[in-house]
Amino acid sequence: MLAICMSIDLVAFMEKKETRKNRRSNLGLLYRMMFRYWHYVLAGLISMILFALFGGVSITVLVPLFDFVFAPQEVAIVHHNPAEIFRALSADISSFIHSQGSLIKLISSGQFGALWETLKETMLVSDSIGLLYLLCIAMVILIVFKNLAYFANRYFFIVLRGRTVKDMRDYMFGRYLNQSLEFFSQNKVGDAIVRMVNDVEIVSNQYINAVFNGLRDISSVLVYMAIALFLNAELFLYSIIIVPLLAFTVGYLGKKIKKYSKRIQSQLSVMFNAVEEVLNSIKIVKAFRREDYEHKEFEKINRKHLKLWQKSQVYAAMSVPFSELNTVLTGVVVVILGGQMIVDPARSFSLGDFTAFLFAVFSMLHPLKVLSQLYADMKKAGVSLDRIALVLNDESDIKDHPDMIEKKSFEREISFENVDFYYKEGAEVIKNLSIKINKGEKVAFVGASGGGKTTVTNLVNRMYDVKSGAIKIDGIDIRRIRLDDLRHLFGVVTQESILFSKSIRDNIAYGAYDEIDDDAIIAAAQIAHAEEFIMEFPMGYEQILDTKGQNLSGGQKQRLCIARAIVGDPPILIFDEATSALDTESEKKVQDAINEATKNRTVIMVAHRLSTILESDRIFVLDKGEVIGQGSHEELLKSCPRYQYLCELQFGISL
Repeated sequence: MLAICMSIDLVAFMEKKETRKNRRSNLGLLYRMMFRYWHYVLAGLISMILFALFGGVSITVLVPLFDFVFAPQEVAIVHHNPAEIFRALSADISSFIHSQGSLIKLISSGQFGALWETLKETMLVSDSIGLLYLLCIAMVILIVFKNLAYFANRYFFIVLRGRTVKDMRDYMFGRYLNQSLEFFSQNKVGDAIVRMVNDVEIVSNQYINAVFNGLRDISSVLVYMAIALFLNAELFLYSIIIVPLLAFTVGYLGKKIKKYSKRIQSQLSVMFNAVEEVLNSIKIVKAFRREDYEHKEFEKINRKHLKLWQKSQVYAAMSVPFSELNTVLTGVVVVILGGQMIVDPARSFSLGDFTAFLFAVFSMLHPLKVLSQLYADMKKAGVSLDRIALVLNDESDIKDHPDMIEKKSFEREISFENVDFYYKEGAEVIKNLSIKINKGEKVAFVGASGGGKTTVTNLVNRMYDVKSGAIKIDGIDIRRIRLDDLRHLFGVVTQESILFSKSIRDNIAYGAYDEIDDDAIIAAAQIAHAEEFIMEFPMGYEQILDTKGQNLSGGQKQRLCIARAIVGDPPILIFDEATSALDTESEKKVQDAINEATKNRTVIMVAHRLSTILESDRIFVLDKGEVIGQGSHEELLKSCPRYQYLCELQFGISL
């Protein structure tokens, strides 16, 4: 039993180790994108350091303010006005730096104590009012420069974050575009939207914006810590006793926040998918009066998201009171111990020192509070980073071969050699398919739904890759052909008429891989019998289509799709049930367009309606992924019982 438990613990440890390794790799990818703009990173870091230094130095002004202005000493005044005091202090600094050799040596030697004592001696013999004016002017100048540095820091990192997010979304969208159809059959579009919009925004907020804000806070903490240690190291050590208590609490809350953040993002994807599916199917929803049903289903999903979100927010909110309690406890310790040191005549700890020390310590607490919240937020952002990285690191199965071959033309034949294919292992869609399609031949695939007809057309232009066997064009395995060249050989018309919310001209030109002129677009529209309705629009070819081409009929949309398929003059055309969703009149017009478009081209057709493929040179009858008959319409009527049965069903005659 002990061995089993140890084994389970070891597996869990290894999984966590692997997760941390992947997280570091994912962060590396993110920061590589960010460091393309290294000059903004450098400028932001410099302004960050300046912000911390100006903030720290402004606190030291409080020491002479309380020790030499508000509590002036009974000494002979040597420097009577702000100008004299400034010249004297400048001379002290200059001579001290000169004695050290250089400012760099002064910084490295850490002899600030001796310099500070020299400056205090000068201020001791300075006029109180003159010193007050000088200190106020210095304070204003320091605060102005501090805020200029803050603005510069914010500006540089805003630009950095914006450009990195843009690059990340561009990269992700490119990744999605280059995925195979198999990827999209396994991943929902709504989830892709969540990853590109919501997850990228979370990651940019925490790993870019918040990280650099965190660095600014860390630099401020270090400067204030150095000042506090310089003023009274003993009191500072007492004041930080409470800090570890906060660290343990924040670590526990961070784990809880991460757990619920992962669940929230997953539920958000479910919500997006539900909304997308219902709104895309709104016609069916309304036709069957399922509005109330769909609303209730959405409420269930939304309610679950609310519960997860509330729990996450509760844990996040708990970090604030814990931080506040830490601030109060630290303040109490500092005030009690510092007050005792001030009244103790044996200690040289003045009211000015204590006031500056208080400002330094309390100036540290706010950045520390922000840093503790940052830790929790980064735990939450880690979930989004992992989700983004799944896309950023995912290579498409369909990609160019290392030794790819360029092929610009189709010369002889397409051959399927013992091709097997499945979407899920163990459920083959295509089995041992071996056929040839000659150049200039018009072939058709028929059979029952699920027989593998559309899959054949998706394999021939590498929307999917075969699992075994090979598909060759002119004797070359299509997996060796440069992908751009392969796709250029095909024009595709699908059953669903997919159009974009662009002009008619742009929709037709979409099928050309190179720039084409208006004459080519008009010629394609005329061949597809589309110009007759195009010119009825007020703007003709420049008419913008409604979403999904709603301002066109089904037949008009399909004829535009045919024009798009042929505008690039591909040698091979694929028609995947191009007329199955049309009425008889529209089908006749589309069929005329197909007949015109397919002249002098190799054609692969998939059809349920046998009337559209009767004139094909060869017809392949598919059943459960296997060819059970091939030949012309007349030959199949004599030799293939399955084809005879399909004809009987569609034409209503006994053969």
